[in-house]
Amino acid sequence: MLRRRSLLAGAAALACGRPGAPAQARLPETRETVLARIEEWREKLPVVGLSVALVDRGELAWAVGVGEADRDARRPATPETIYAIGSLTKPYLALTALHAARRGRLDLDAPLGRHLPELRADGAAAITARQILCHRSGLLSEWHRGGLAERPPDWRELAREIADEPLIAPPDTWNAYSNVAYTLLGHVLERSHGEPLQAILEDALAANLGRADLTFEPPAGLAETYVGGRRQPASRVRHAPAAGLYGSVLDLADLLRWLLEGTDLAAAMLTEQPAGPLDFDDRWGLGLALRHTELAYAGRVAWHSGRTFGHRAALFALPDRGLGVAVLADFREAGGVEDLAVLALQTALLERDGLDLPPGRGDAELPPPAPVDPAALRAHAGRYATDHDVLTLAIEDGALVSRAGQLDRTTLIPAGADHFHSSENPDARVRLTDRAGLHVLSSAVRGVEARVGVRCPEGPVPADWLARCGRYRADVLPGEVVLFQTALLEHVAGGLVLRLESPQPFQRSSTVARYALAPADARAAVVFGVGRGKGQRVRAEDGPGGPVLHWAGHRLVRAGT
Repeated sequence: MLRRRSLLAGAAALACGRPGAPAQARLPETRETVLARIEEWREKLPVVGLSVALVDRGELAWAVGVGEADRDARRPATPETIYAIGSLTKPYLALTALHAARRGRLDLDAPLGRHLPELRADGAAAITARQILCHRSGLLSEWHRGGLAERPPDWRELAREIADEPLIAPPDTWNAYSNVAYTLLGHVLERSHGEPLQAILEDALAANLGRADLTFEPPAGLAETYVGGRRQPASRVRHAPAAGLYGSVLDLADLLRWLLEGTDLAAAMLTEQPAGPLDFDDRWGLGLALRHTELAYAGRVAWHSGRTFGHRAALFALPDRGLGVAVLADFREAGGVEDLAVLALQTALLERDGLDLPPGRGDAELPPPAPVDPAALRAHAGRYATDHDVLTLAIEDGALVSRAGQLDRTTLIPAGADHFHSSENPDARVRLTDRAGLHVLSSAVRGVEARVGVRCPEGPVPADWLARCGRYRADVLPGEVVLFQTALLEHVAGGLVLRLESPQPFQRSSTVARYALAPADARAAVVFGVGRGKGQRVRAEDGPGGPVLHWAGHRLVRAGT
C-alpha cells in the first residue's frame, strides 16, 4: 500500500478553476480506479507523465495529473500541462469547418476543386469537405515526407507535392482515415477565408466553446517527450491541420462539454455519415468515430485518439449519458491511453448509474466445432491484408489457423460454413464472406462487427519487382524523424510484401508494419487492401546506385541485400 499511497499523494488534482467545475470532486471511485491502473502501468512501462479529466453532465467532475511533465526540471504533470494532442486536432478542424459553413464561408457538400486546383488526379476535383471530415474522400491516407521533424516543410506545399498522386478509391467507396485529406481541408479554409488557419480556428472556438487556448505553435511549458524513459528532442508534425494542435485536458474538457450539450454544430458532428458494405459497423460523424466495442452498451459513443512521436492522446464522449473523458501522456509507450479512457467511462457508468459492462464469455469453454466440409475451410485459405499487417489463413491439423508473423496464432473454430469462434477471444464471432467483389475477414465483438482484412490476390511476381527485393532505408530530410529503421521488400508465397522494421523496447517484435503490394506493371505497384494506407501507389526507379522506391512521400534507397 505504500506505493499506492505515494502515487495518490503525488498526483496533482484539480476540480476547480474552469466554468462548471464543482467545489468537490465527483465520482471519486472512478478517479481512484484510474490512478490504480496507472500504478499498474508503472510495473511494466516507463511511465513519465499523464493528465486525465472527466466531465459529468456538463461539469468537470475531476482532473488529475500524474508523474512529470519535465523530469530534469522536476516539473509535475498537472491538468493544466500542455501536450501535443496529435489527431485530436481533427475534431477541432471539423468544428472549424462547420462554423465556416454556418457563416457561409464553406459549403460542406460542394466540390472543392476550385480551392485545390493543384490536384490533377481523376475524381479529385469532385471531393467535398463532408467526405474529408468523415474519411470518405478517396484521398491517400499518408504523405510522410518531412512528416515529423524539428522544422518540417510547410504543410501548405502538400497539395503541390501530391498533385499527380491517384486517389486510392473513388470518393464514398469506403472509409479510409486520411491525414492528407484533413491537411488539404486546412488549405481550403485558408483560401476561402484569406486568413491563417490559427485565426480561423480561434474564431470558431471562441464562438462555440467560449475559449480559444489551443495553438499550432509549441507553447511555453509544453510537456517534454520521452521514449523508454529518456527525454527526446521535440519533433513537430507536418500535417498541422490534421494533427498539429497543442492543448491540455482542460481544453479538451471544454470540447467534451460542448459535444455533450449537443447544440446544432455539435449535433452535426455526432450525426452518422454514410457507409458502404466494406465498412461493416465502422461509422464516422464529422471529425469523430462513432463506434467502440467496449462502450457500445452505453448508447451513442463519439471518440478519437491521437499520437505524435512521443505524446499520446484520447478523447471519448457518451452523449446519451452525459459523460466524457480526456487523457494525455508525454511518453511514447502510453499506447494504452485509449484503454485508460474506456476504463474511466466504464467505471463512471457503474459508480454513477449502476450500469455494468455486459458479461462476456470470459473463460467459458467454447462450443465444439461444427461439422464443416474440409473443402469449405480450404476455400478461405490465403493472405489477408489488415490495417498494418498481412496475416495468413492456412489449414493446420485439419483446422483453419490465422497467423500474423511468428508470434500470433489463432485457431478459428467452425460455428458454420463461414462463421467461426476465436481460440484467443471467446467473445469474438469471426466471419469470412464475399463483399463488393472481395473475400473479407471480419470479427464481431459485443455486437460491433469490424473488417479485419481482405484476401490478397495471388500470382507470379514480375521479374522487375523480384530483382528489387532487398533492404532499403529512407532518404530523410535534415532533422526528420522516421518511425522505422529499415524497409524490406520481400517475396513471400503468393506475392510481395513491404515490411517496416524498427526494434522497440517493450515490444515483442521489431516489425512496425507489413503491407501487401500488388504490382500493376514493371514500375508501379499498389498497397493492396481496404482502409487506411491502402490503395497508395509505390513507384520504382532503377538507377546506377540501385533501385529506388517512392511510397507515401518516402524515398527508399537500397541499403544492401
